Amino acid sequence: MTNQESTCIETNTNESITTKHITLEKGAKRQYNRKTISKSKSNEKVTELMDKLIEEQELARIKREQEEYDTQKKQAEEQEFTKSLLENVAQEKLKEQKKQEEQTEIKQFLNTIQPIADQFNQEIVSKTIIERVKNAMINTVNYTKIGQKEGEKKQVTGKLIDLTLVEDGDLCVIDFDINKKLSIEETDKIRQNIIDTMLPSNVGLVKTAHGGLHAYCNRNSYTLPSNRCVKCITLDNIEIDIFGQMFKYKEYNDESEQKELVQNRVVGPNSSFRETKNNKRETLKYEAINDWANMTHLASLREILDSWNVDIEIPYLEYLEKKQRREFGQQITEEGTIDKMNDEIAQACIDGLKNLEIHNYPQPINMEVSLLSVFSGLYGITNESIRAEGMRNIRQFNKLTANAEKNYGQAASSGERKPNPWILTKILKYHNKDYYEQTIKPLLKKNYEVKKKEKQILINQTLIPNKIDLTDDFTLLHIQKKAADGEYENEEQIVIDLTKIIAYYAGETEDVYMIKEFDAICGTLVIHHKLEGTIYKQLEKVNICFKNQKNDDKDFCQNPWIRLTFTTRCSLSIILFSICSKLIKLAY
Repeated sequence: MTNQESTCIETNTNESITTKHITLEKGAKRQYNRKTISKSKSNEKVTELMDKLIEEQELARIKREQEEYDTQKKQAEEQEFTKSLLENVAQEKLKEQKKQEEQTEIKQFLNTIQPIADQFNQEIVSKTIIERVKNAMINTVNYTKIGQKEGEKKQVTGKLIDLTLVEDGDLCVIDFDINKKLSIEETDKIRQNIIDTMLPSNVGLVKTAHGGLHAYCNRNSYTLPSNRCVKCITLDNIEIDIFGQMFKYKEYNDESEQKELVQNRVVGPNSSFRETKNNKRETLKYEAINDWANMTHLASLREILDSWNVDIEIPYLEYLEKKQRREFGQQITEEGTIDKMNDEIAQACIDGLKNLEIHNYPQPINMEVSLLSVFSGLYGITNESIRAEGMRNIRQFNKLTANAEKNYGQAASSGERKPNPWILTKILKYHNKDYYEQTIKPLLKKNYEVKKKEKQILINQTLIPNKIDLTDDFTLLHIQKKAADGEYENEEQIVIDLTKIIAYYAGETEDVYMIKEFDAICGTLVIHHKLEGTIYKQLEKVNICFKNQKNDDKDFCQNPWIRLTFTTRCSLSIILFSICSKLIKLAY
């Protein structure tokens, strides 16, 4: 049976409407095949895989091209770097070649002039001191240290030696200033100790007016930080200064052409000057001890300083920075002798003297280790067993040059005549630096602190009977605080507190005050000796506000006649009178 379906389509026009009827026969339903559907899905999957493959191939191509580009770029950079490196190497070789040529020329020049330099140096050291300073001497007049002016007619009473005017520029003077408070006998003993134990025989010696000592020696190219190295060593009884010619002309920032000479003067022997002491006019004199004028072939400054374990051959600023840190390294006693080394430091030095190359000729210690310096150090050790161990270790743990082996016995004999254990610490400082920093330096610091405390304990024991109580932590700081807080009611209370911290004794020309203060290095209360002027300046900082003063007084803090201070003339005389009448005066 056939089903029919009719559809009516109407078409509208402007003129007429025509209706057309079309009859469509509905046929049988369309048949679908499963294989056809499966094939269609497979085609889609293949297409998808192909697209993915094409995409991967495209990405691989892009990556390959990028890698090729990067490789080419890297190769180009490497080629450029290699080219630059080769050019730099060529330039360095050229510079090195030029440098070697210059050094060769310099060496040839030095070899040419070396005999002349040696002859010149020999002429210098062969000259007597008086020959070297004859054009550097300036007359002093009227028993003063003032140089005579040109055309001036006054009595000549001495000579100044201006080291700047010494032509060879190599002469220098070591000035030993001995504590002027000591007796003549003590001063003479210390001066003789200095001559016997601290100085070699070939130095020119002059006794200074106050019993000190001038030692003339050769600088031998030792680079001092300045013309006047003041207080390179400072002890209670000895201060050591060094004078030499490092800078001949004054320096001016705005006048570079200025040629004014720097004065660097010391008083020569056979010079007299006068000073007032205890209201008496005294004539003092500088006197030559040995044959000063005719001394030749003077000792080297480096040799002398090395024997003291002192090194100031560094830039000036560094010298100032290290001055305090180096203090524990010096080993000179108040009596002018070389201090003994304790067993702990001695054993540490022996343990560190290993793997060294030991030479025969005694060069400066900072350059190389000499057999003489090793023996000098070992013979200075007082503990015989430690010293014997050190002697055995010389050959066992170190390498000796052929000349050192050959002259072993002679060096040992010379070292025994010049014993100084502290040379060992300097050898380690330059030739076993890590061991020195880690082991020796802490021991030296510990030794310094122990001696400092022992010295302070001795001072404390001496001063306790004089009623300055060092067990009481009351100091000037407490007085300042009490004064600032207005705790004092009258002047008498101030004086009572001052008597707890201050005593005084008569010095040569003025009173010397002792004040109790806290020493941060020792960590204890100590006594410092100060001149009257220094004490005045210290007390000037203390402003006194009495407790009974009205706080609402507007002029309280401004009017110096109402506020009692140590800077006010009236109150200063009153307070000092009270101090002098009530403080303890010591019998020194």
